[in-house]
Amino acid sequence: MVVTLLAYGCPLQAIVHAFGLDERTVAEWRDRAGSHCEQVHQAIIEQGKLDLVHVQADAHSHQSTRDDCLDGVGDDGFDAVVGGRSREPGTR
Repeated sequence: MVVTLLAYGCPLQAIVHAFGLDERTVAEWRDRAGSHCEQVHQAIIEQGKLDLVHVQADAHSHQSTRDDCLDGVGDDGFDAVVGGRSREPGTR
């Protein structure tokens, strides 16, 4: 749940307060999740192992930082939205 909240932009301090967690623990989970996302991106997206239906890139006016990793914003200021075929209707 914590990583999901971080991915949706919930401030780290709000998560620390709501769940009574140590700030360093939440920051470590954020960093580990970000590293895992980078590995998945390299293994699947950059290697072309995804059957794409469409890819959309939306420009942003700011430069992102490492802390923006979980929100989907790349270092180049673009959001990549990737659509693919679901295994079953109604699944993600």
